[in-house]
Amino acid sequence: MRIFSTVYEMIFYVIKRLFFLLEFFLFIRLTLKFLGANPKTPAVELIYQYSDILVSPFNFIFPNIYWPRGYLIETATISAMIGYAIAVFVIVKLLRLFSTD
Repeated sequence: MRIFSTVYEMIFYVIKRLFFLLEFFLFIRLTLKFLGANPKTPAVELIYQYSDILVSPFNFIFPNIYWPRGYLIETATISAMIGYAIAVFVIVKLLRLFSTD
């Protein structure tokens, strides 16, 4: 088991893990959309349903990109991934201002 020396170190660890899971979840959505996964499949429907909450603030910023042969690049998901990365970066920097290290 990992022992944390400070509360801030533990908070940074939790933030990094949650951010990784969030980005991975959005990457799965992006991949499924790109490959044209059937949205009526229970697993895909579940991923779309829960990731819609995360992506909805970024809808309609940029139009989706359609490649030949039916491939879709959903720009809202890419925008969400970038937006959440910037938000986590800012939060970590703000927390580091208050740490005593």
